[in-house]
Order: sequence, then structure tokens, then C-alpha cells
Amino acid sequence: MDFKVYIFSDNVFSGLTKFDLAKLNLVFARSLCNICHLEILPLEKQKDLRFENCCIVFSENENLDNIIIDHYSFLGQEKDIIAQQVVVFKKEEQKIIFIPLESDLSILSQILGDNVACQFHLFGLNKNSVVEKLEYLKGEIADLKYKVIENNILIDVYLSYQGQGDMIDDNQVKIATAFKSYMFSENDLNLEKIIYQLLKMKNLSMSICENVTKGKIISSLLENADFSDILKLAQIKFFEDADNEKLHKETENILQSSNCDLAVVTNGSIEGDSLHFVFTIADKKEIHFYKCTFTGNLDQSIEMAKNTCLYHLVKKLRQNDFAF
Repeated sequence: MDFKVYIFSDNVFSGLTKFDLAKLNLVFARSLCNICHLEILPLEKQKDLRFENCCIVFSENENLDNIIIDHYSFLGQEKDIIAQQVVVFKKEEQKIIFIPLESDLSILSQILGDNVACQFHLFGLNKNSVVEKLEYLKGEIADLKYKVIENNILIDVYLSYQGQGDMIDDNQVKIATAFKSYMFSENDLNLEKIIYQLLKMKNLSMSICENVTKGKIISSLLENADFSDILKLAQIKFFEDADNEKLHKETENILQSSNCDLAVVTNGSIEGDSLHFVFTIADKKEIHFYKCTFTGNLDQSIEMAKNTCLYHLVKKLRQNDFAF
């Protein structure tokens, strides 16, 4: 089902209030529904609203009643109220949903449903390649439906298919096999949570030194409050003209000075619209170097650099070939 989404809010429109679009996309992905159109508009524009498709209308709670009243004659007589917050009008196959901006977006799952049979999270494939593989699988798996979200070099895939059950079946194995080389998670665990679990399980400590990524790696890991228990050192340090030899020495220094089991040190430079990124992942025996370049929007490039570093950290931890 396709929905048009409208956000009528002076605060969101002006940037004073942040709307969590990433979480909205996740709710839609799990329901296998689509956002076909999204607009953020000042409140006064709600008077121009037209209901030609299924719609979701967001606004501050204090404004929603007036918006509904202004358009009541177009909404039909059948309506439901969900959790005393959300109003859903139904007219034939059309749904028009009014939801306060103050509400937790997960409440939409009660309306849209959670139709996902399985999910996969990937690194190293672009969206077009993922869609191509899924379209091929459609010929082998009855009633396969999917939603693909691209998220700064990571890909989230949500699927449903005919005959799905609670147990892993042949179809799920077939899907997993198609993406095995690129998959890092088959559940809700993101890279940060996987890293914490692996370090905790192995009883390892870690130190991080970053610069061009502006502390994004440290802050993303510390979203798990317990990560501070295994983090020996976290710093932002800029190196002048750092070559591989200097980066190697900095990594050795952090390993020794912080007395950690595992160290991650990053470095990089910005040239025009390109971010040149290099990082090390090291134990007390060996230092591994990684290099990559990202081009385009700087904020997105930094997010891709962060995700690349975290992915390779997960990969090395899972290989179990560190010497601690």
C-alpha cells in the first residue's frame, strides 16, 4: 500500500523540531508499505490538503483537531481511534491517518501492521544490485514481497512470502544464500550492538582514536550505555601529514598506553567533494590497514566511513583470528 505523508508544522518546517524520518522509514519497511510522497509544510498549508490517496497527516497534537474539522466532509464516516492518539478514517480502500508529532512513531505499526517474515542487513552491495537479486528470487519464491532501504553504504532488506512460519524454511535459506557474502545481521541487531556483544562475549576491551569522522564512531558505540564499561580510551586527535608509518606508530601507542585488547585508529582528509579515509584495527600482535574514498555530500561520506569501519571491525571479531 502506498501512502502520501504530510507534516504540517511550523517548527519542523523551520528546523526547530527534528522529525525522525529514519524511524518512519523503518515502520514502513516492516509493514512492506511505501511512502510515495512526503512533504514538510507550514501549518497554514493544511487548508490546501486534498485526499486523493491513502494519507498520513502529522502535526502537533494541539493542531490536529482543527485540521480534521477543516476537512471532515472529505473523510468519510468510518473511523477508529488508536491508543487515544491516532485517528484513522476509512473510505472504501482508502485510509487517512492523523497522528500527533508527539506520538511514538511505532504506534503506526498497529495500523500498518508488521508483515515481515525475515530481515537481512548488508554491506558492500548497492541498492540496484540487491533489487536485481530479489527480483530474480521472485521467480522461485511464491508471493515474495520486499522493502529495501539504503542507509549510508548499508542496506536493510525486509521480506515476506507465501507459507512463511516461525521456523527457518527453505525459502529463507535460499534468500540468505543469495546475500551471504554481504550479510552482517539477520535480526534487529545493528553493527554497534554486534560489536558490543562480541567484545563482551570475548571479555575484550577497546580504545578508539578518530578525527575526520568527527567522533561519529565513538558516539554511535556509546549509544549503548554499557559500552563505556569496555571502552578504555576514546579520543579525537588530528595528525599532520600522517602516512602509514605514523598511523602504525599511533596505533601501537594507543594499544600500549591504554592497555586495551583492541584498538581502532582513523585518519583521513577532505579534498573537494572526496573524503579519503584510512583506519587501523589492531590487537597486540598485528595491525590491519584499510583505505577507502567516498565522494559526494560530506555528512553522508562521514556516515559511510563510520559504517565501513564498524563493519570491518565486526568482520575481524567474527573471524576470531586476533591474538589477545
